[in-house]
Amino acid sequence: MELSNSLEKKLDNIISFLRGKKVLVAFSGGVDSSLLAFLSSKYAKETLLITEKSILYPDDEIEEASQFAMKHDIQHVIITRDPLKNIDFQCNPSNRCYLCKTGLYDEILEIKSSRNFDVVLDGSNMDDLSDFRPGMQALKELEISTPYIDYNINKGEIREISKFYNLDVQAKPSMACFSSRIPYGEVINEEKLIMIREAEKFLKNTFNVRQLRVRLHGNNLGRIEFLPADFPKVLTRENMITIKNKLKELGFTYITVDIEGFRSGSMNEALNLD
Repeated sequence: MELSNSLEKKLDNIISFLRGKKVLVAFSGGVDSSLLAFLSSKYAKETLLITEKSILYPDDEIEEASQFAMKHDIQHVIITRDPLKNIDFQCNPSNRCYLCKTGLYDEILEIKSSRNFDVVLDGSNMDDLSDFRPGMQALKELEISTPYIDYNINKGEIREISKFYNLDVQAKPSMACFSSRIPYGEVINEEKLIMIREAEKFLKNTFNVRQLRVRLHGNNLGRIEFLPADFPKVLTRENMITIKNKLKELGFTYITVDIEGFRSGSMNEALNLD
C-alpha cells in the first residue's frame, strides 16, 4: 500500500515534529492515539504512553492499550483517576468533557514536569472540530499538542496511515467514555456508569457486534444504538427477549432500540449549538 502524495506530506510533517523530542502521549488505545504512540516510538527521542484507568472506560480497553505498548516495546504508565470526585463533573454540565480533560491533563503535565519531557500529545483530529467538543478548550488552555489538527489530518487519513504501517488497530471502532451516554444535566454516578458498562459488554459479547451505545435517560430508560448494518442480525424476537431480560436484571425498567442507529455524539443533538 502507498500513501497519496498529500497524505505522505502530512505524515512527514508529524515525523519532523517528533524528531529529537521527549514525548508523552495521552494513550487510550484507540486508533488515533495508537498511531501517535507508534510514530513517536519510531521517530522521537523518547516516548512514554500515559493511559487513564477509571470507571468511565471498560477494562478491556486498558488491557488492549497495555498489549499494544508491549507489542511495540513502548514505555507505558497507567494512572488511576476517579472523575466522580469532581462534584461539578457529577452534575454533568454541557462542558463536562472540559472538566474531565482538565483533570486528566493536569496529572499528565505533572509527569511531564517531573520527568523532563518536552511535549504532551493528544490524538484529537480534524473531524473532532465538526462536533461539540468542549474538551478541546482544555487542550488549548493547557498547551497540549494536537498534531493531527496542526497538520490537517482527519479520522479516515489516520486509518489509512495505520493501515500503511499495518497496525492492528487500523479498523478499531471509536470509543467514547461512558459519561457520554448520559444526557447533559442528569447526574453522573457510579450506579449509572456500571449499568451502562455492563449492558454494552453484554450486548457486544452476546451478539458479536463491535460498535454500539447504550444511552441512559433518567434512572431507568435504556436507548440502544446499534449500527444499522447489525439490525438484521440483532433485532429478532428471540434476541429482543434476551436483551430485555438482561437489561432489566441490570436495573433498566424500559428498553428501546433507536431506529436511527449508532451515531457518535448523539446526545449533542439535544443542544442548541447555533
